[in-house]
Amino acid sequence: MRSLNLNLIAIIGLLFVGAVFTSCAEDGNEHYVVIISIDGFPAEALWDDRVPVPTLRALAEEGAWAQAMIPSTPTVTWPNHTTLVTGVHPARHGMVTNGLFIRSGPGEPIYREPDLDREELSTFPTLYDIAYEAGMRTAEVNWPVTRNANTLHDSFPDAVAEITHTTPRLRTELVELGLIKEETDAAFELGPVARDYVWTKATTHLIRSRQPNVMLLHLLNVDGTHHGHGAKTNPGNTALAYADTNVRLVLEALEEAGIRTQTTIMVVSDHGFMNVTERVEPNVLLRQNGLLDVDEDGNIVRARVQVVSNGGTAMVFATDPATKNDDLELARSLFEGAPGIARVLGPEEFEDYGMPHPSENEHMGDLVLGADEGHSFGNSAAGDDLVVSLDGTRGTHGYLSDVPQMETIFIASGRGIRSGMELDIVDNRSVAPTAAWLLGLTLETADGEILESILEE
Repeated sequence: MRSLNLNLIAIIGLLFVGAVFTSCAEDGNEHYVVIISIDGFPAEALWDDRVPVPTLRALAEEGAWAQAMIPSTPTVTWPNHTTLVTGVHPARHGMVTNGLFIRSGPGEPIYREPDLDREELSTFPTLYDIAYEAGMRTAEVNWPVTRNANTLHDSFPDAVAEITHTTPRLRTELVELGLIKEETDAAFELGPVARDYVWTKATTHLIRSRQPNVMLLHLLNVDGTHHGHGAKTNPGNTALAYADTNVRLVLEALEEAGIRTQTTIMVVSDHGFMNVTERVEPNVLLRQNGLLDVDEDGNIVRARVQVVSNGGTAMVFATDPATKNDDLELARSLFEGAPGIARVLGPEEFEDYGMPHPSENEHMGDLVLGADEGHSFGNSAAGDDLVVSLDGTRGTHGYLSDVPQMETIFIASGRGIRSGMELDIVDNRSVAPTAAWLLGLTLETADGEILESILEE
């Protein structure tokens, strides 16, 4: 009889525990974080009266926002999106461009390789890694450095051949939803506005159908428009307004999925923009001084030293170990004080900007050039002009992180975020550890601090 009573007590206890867990789930114990990155959204545009972004401003007023968020150097897309999910600068996660700079061998030209999986680009622990390991559901749409990541349940990566590398179930659903005609990369050869639409609809579909605990979305149309027309222009402002509409669609999906009150929404950007009218071609100086050679079409065929552009910065690579020191000394003397070049950084200064030392990362340049205001860098070695005038104004990023035009937006709203919080400056390394805390996790490898001041007690 005593054994029977104990068994009954155990059964009742299990039923009670099950009821508690069911009740907690019904009460919204599941937590969700949605991070939306609007590529190329400058900090100064958030409250500019010429830019109609009512959804973003409402999120900011209902939650927390920063006057500016400081990006990582170089201020380009893949390195900064990697920082946003790892909480560390490129010195630790290793990404210094949109892909990898490849040193082929002594005298061989440097090239950029983007056609790589996440594991080939960076293995540093991410927010979605620890969420996956904790048994949570993870998803991304157009997020860089995620191709074939095995800790994402659903993935539509920002990568070469993105449809081919989209997770099979989601790829089939994109066709069923009418977002693409067939499961091929050719079917996704759309303009930037249409691609943002597809990425947004894919995100809202995942929210409604799967409710991922971590949902990452990267929108690109603002970046492309600013590149083509410059910031603070009618096309640029229109692109910002369209991005605001896409954010609203995501919020509506959270409402329809019944998880809006359980979700924290973060809206960020990876870099700002500088308007430029001139392009600097450092490889012309190198060619004129015998450090590289070109063929009859102007293509670099041999280079003891070569410059590769990241927009507002450029990496200088010395390719031949036998002559490296002398070659770099000559190159540096050519670049210092040259028109359009504001700064020449040596490896001893890289740590100050969160960049890796070339002795620890073979994809890192041996020197870094910073462009003057109104200038960007190119890769050409042809012609005789170091500085070339552009046909009109263009927009560029990639500058050092202390250039004010590169400052980005940070908004956090929803579950766990205090209302009416205005911050001054935010470090972009704080996004990932703060998001992890909101999920009840700890991103132990992050250098960024949890933004405790914006969190509800």
